[in-house]
Amino acid sequence: MTKKRKLVRKLGKRGDVTDILIFSIIVFTFAVVLFTFTFIIPQITDGLRAGGLNNTPEGSSAIDRLESFGSEGIQRGFFLIFVGLLISNLISAFLVRTHPIFLFLYIFVLILTVLIGTYLGNAYDQLRNISIFSDQLASQTLINIVMENYILIIIGTAALSMVIVFSKFSSAGRSVQGQL
Repeated sequence: MTKKRKLVRKLGKRGDVTDILIFSIIVFTFAVVLFTFTFIIPQITDGLRAGGLNNTPEGSSAIDRLESFGSEGIQRGFFLIFVGLLISNLISAFLVRTHPIFLFLYIFVLILTVLIGTYLGNAYDQLRNISIFSDQLASQTLINIVMENYILIIIGTAALSMVIVFSKFSSAGRSVQGQL
């Protein structure tokens, strides 16, 4: 056995057709949860300042760090998680062993994912249009960029993963990965 097969067997992980659907749901969930934190943290820091807990330099410094984490750190963390999910989706597509006859199944799952992604993108857009959240969401540029291009990202990721999955086959019909 080669080292790659041993590593894959040890990990026991294989890609799946539904990886793109799971990817889209996780990205939406992280966007909403982390946005909620970006909305709550300034409320907390304003309350701490109004309560007089910033009388000392240490207290003021802690409140400032919390506020900068809420405005910049969370959106950078979201983008890091997003890129990690994107890369893991492509890696798992490389680990899938499937026959080209299942292309119709991939296309069906892609259509289902785009349909669900459209609803999730619209839900995020409705969240952006709520007057209480609109000011805070305007400052979250990385989250907004990803969620404004949500469907295009899903389609691009799915197309790239389909190319990876179905390009591993040789003309004899055997997987190149199976020959390793």
